[in-house]
This record gives sequence, C-alpha cells and structure tokens, in this order.
Amino acid sequence: MNKNDWSDRFSLIAPWFADIIQVIKRDCKSEHLRLDPYFVRKHFGGKPVQYINLEDMRDVYLQQILAGNDTLAEFVSNRWVFRHMDVYRFFEKELTKICPKFEQLHNMSEEQAATLINEASQEFGVEKVFCFVVLNEVTLPDQIFERLQQEALDKLAVRQKDEETKAEMGALQKLQQELDRTKERYEKKIQEMTKRHQKEIELLRKQLETSHV
Repeated sequence: MNKNDWSDRFSLIAPWFADIIQVIKRDCKSEHLRLDPYFVRKHFGGKPVQYINLEDMRDVYLQQILAGNDTLAEFVSNRWVFRHMDVYRFFEKELTKICPKFEQLHNMSEEQAATLINEASQEFGVEKVFCFVVLNEVTLPDQIFERLQQEALDKLAVRQKDEETKAEMGALQKLQQELDRTKERYEKKIQEMTKRHQKEIELLRKQLETSHV
C-alpha cells in the first residue's frame, strides 16, 4: 500500500471516522476550533465551540479532509496516533525486528506481514489496527492489506449491529419503565379514589343511621 495523499487515506477509514473523532474530540475543540474562529464561523455558523456536537464535527471534518484540507488531516491523524501510543510502540518494536530503520521499510514478506497483523489484531482489535496501518502508511503486501481491510469492515458491521440491538433494547427498557411509572401513578390514584369513595360511603351510612334514630 502506498497512499501518500491524505484524502486517499481518510477515504479508506471513513467508516471509522466517527470513532476517530470521538477519541480526539477534546483535542479538536481545545487545539483546533478554539484557535481557528474563521473555520468555526465558516463551517459551524459561529456556534460556540462547547456546543458543537460530535455529529457536526464528524461531518465537517471528513468533508474538509476529503476535499484536500491536508493540515486538518494531519492534525486529526497525529492526535489519534498520540492517543494510541501503545499501538505505535507495538508496531515500532515489531517492525524494528524486520528492519532496524523501520521508517525505511518498504517491503515485507506476506508471512512477516501476516504474523505482524495477526498479533496486533489480537492485542488491539482489527479495526484499530486497520486505522493505524492506513494513517501511518505501514507498508503491507496487497493481499494482507486487503484481508485486514475486509476483516475490519466485517468487525465494524458486527459492532454496529450489536450497538443497534443495544439501542433498541435500551429504548424498549425505557418505554417499559415509563409504562411502569404510568401504571404506578394510576394505581395510586385508584387507591386514593377508592379510599375516598369508601369514606364517603361510610359517612353516608352514618348519616342514614342518624336520620333513622
């Protein structure tokens, strides 16, 4: 893989861009948006930085990066990698075993690459490893890279399905709780009405008894 253009790299990891922004959103707000009011005015309508939500930030950032904003792309990449230094150190250690000057490593055998990716995926998860490989331009044989990409996409699909299921279960649970609270309120009202009705009947009975004395 040789993706020198930032827009090419981010197009590959676009399915994970929301996850990437989630990880670095504080950096984006404190280091980028607060220091670039023109960007905020142009793309967020001048909204106060603290009120810019994750969805808006994701959409604007990805659009800008894919349109060729390399400065923003490099910022996002650097901050994400900085927050995943454990992955960086792992690759640094393993790639150094293959080539002492790992930055100059341009070729790996399929066996070496497969071993590296399998070990990394087991330790950090295939999705995170794929994003790291793309952002850092880790040179892999095409077959290994394509396999990694497909495994990452498969894992993402499963995770999204699980998240949808959890969201649906959460919504059903919330609805059930609301129904239970409504039921409890009505039961309490019925109890109060029943007690009041019983008191009224008792009072009426006493009045009738008194009237017949």
